[in-house]
Amino acid sequence: MADIEMAIDYVLGWEDATLSGTITTTPDGKRTRFGIDEHWHPELTNCLYFSSMGKVAALQLARGIYATNYCQPLCIAEIVNQEIANKLLSLGVNTGVVTAARMLQDAVTVVGDGRIGPLTLHALDLADPEKVLEDLRDEAESYYDALVDKNPGLAVYRAGWLRRASA
Repeated sequence: MADIEMAIDYVLGWEDATLSGTITTTPDGKRTRFGIDEHWHPELTNCLYFSSMGKVAALQLARGIYATNYCQPLCIAEIVNQEIANKLLSLGVNTGVVTAARMLQDAVTVVGDGRIGPLTLHALDLADPEKVLEDLRDEAESYYDALVDKNPGLAVYRAGWLRRASA
């Protein structure tokens, strides 16, 4: 079974490779730290996560959010292949849990309801891991291209998104 901590480490490698805990600001003024975005986690504003919380505490909190809000609904611990678990968690963080789940369901050809359960996991167990990874990469690339087509202002992120999709 996949190791959740390894999957979270993989995501952190994309979100804050040096684990600096630097707080960045999005064009609309929201903040991000360790890949946790104030848009999706406004509850962290009052606990000082996006301002003065220490780096060690902030990293621990971010890991907890990844484990609870992303790993659990994506059933990361139930996935046999670590590389697929890493990719799925990365997609869940970057595109949303439901979208990532649907991408996996498309890759293993089960009805896509956006929730990973026994049928999806069974189909994944039977699938060729390299083919699943290839399909997830293709799904991600298509998703990012569609985002940019819909909102050309996002084109500035396209190269980074495509690097992440192809990894």
